Amino acid sequence: MNMSDDDDELDFEGIRIVGGDADDHGLPHWTEPGTGQVPRLSADPDEDLADWASLSAGPRWADDPEVPPVDAPPRRVAPVQISGAGGAGGGGPVEDDFFTYEDAPRRATEPQRRAAAPRRGIAERGIGKPDASSSDLRARLITGLALAAVAVVALLLGKEATLLVIAAVLTLAASEFYVSLQKVGYQPATLLGLTAVLMLPLAAYWRGEAAFGVVLFLSVVFGALWFLLGVGTERPVPNLGVTLLGVCYVGVLGSFAALLLDMADGKGLLLTAILLGAGYDIGGYFIGRQIGRSPLTETSPNKTVEGLFGGMLTTVGVAIVIPVIGVGPFGDEFGVIDTVLVGVAAAVMAPIGDLAESLMKRDLGLKDMGSILPGHGGLLDRFDALLFVLPTVYYMVRLLA
Repeated sequence: MNMSDDDDELDFEGIRIVGGDADDHGLPHWTEPGTGQVPRLSADPDEDLADWASLSAGPRWADDPEVPPVDAPPRRVAPVQISGAGGAGGGGPVEDDFFTYEDAPRRATEPQRRAAAPRRGIAERGIGKPDASSSDLRARLITGLALAAVAVVALLLGKEATLLVIAAVLTLAASEFYVSLQKVGYQPATLLGLTAVLMLPLAAYWRGEAAFGVVLFLSVVFGALWFLLGVGTERPVPNLGVTLLGVCYVGVLGSFAALLLDMADGKGLLLTAILLGAGYDIGGYFIGRQIGRSPLTETSPNKTVEGLFGGMLTTVGVAIVIPVIGVGPFGDEFGVIDTVLVGVAAAVMAPIGDLAESLMKRDLGLKDMGSILPGHGGLLDRFDALLFVLPTVYYMVRLLA
């Protein structure tokens, strides 16, 4: 090859160096002797840091609070469901999808149960401790006396005033129920539910039991329209379901108070049901606190077997006393045996109502449905047993009449 015809050069190994002079790279040739220079270390440690700091970002250390730890565990990928050829949503689970993470936020309407409290022993739960908090007990007594005063005043004012109190209490209790559902992700048709609950006792007092079917039918119709017209846009099945649950649980059961009020000597019958429900609550609370040792159920960890039977015996005892004080038709139209039968039926149903509400609260991960009543929680926490006692007294009176 003619070197004069080309600007490129060949080194001693025959490698072509493009671009002319091989020394243009600025480094000494390997054949030249060493200079003896070594990397210089500064005596001032801050000097090197100053050089680094002159850069735009500067050095970032692992203990810098603004920098995430380098050994942070990678986010796990959750399986996702994709649509396959088999139809909508027919694909199998796909593992390790890059765009879906396990800790992605749930949809706002997906119901979520709160973490359950750890199980505690009887001593830790305070079961069987007679030294209950004096402030808590005082609050319970004051609240109980205030509720009793409201009931007595309403009954003295007449059936119409009592009916308005019943409607107001049931509507407030239903609002507690729906707010509790919203806390865990449900989106009930709250306005529809509250309207139905408000109308149920008024319609029952006006038209009797036939009103229940009409109001429930209209609740289903307007509940379907609620979601068909786009007022409610998320999960129609569970959200309409919990809406109707509130209507039935609070509205229908509570409206038996209006049915009792509409009967002959209705104020006395309603007062009887209230006394039987209160007897179970009071007896179960104090007897359970004094001698309770055996937990009743995990659904309601603070309740005991002793408290259960204590409340039931107290309910029967109240039923025996009712004819003596002349409440309602008992002792006149009804004999003592009939009164005891009503008391026994109420004693059986009251704990079921109490535990049913505890079951719902445990499923929702809540301690109380509300906080409107100091020392008791919410209205539902106070009247859970009474919701089951009211229909019991109504049907027992109709059966024995």
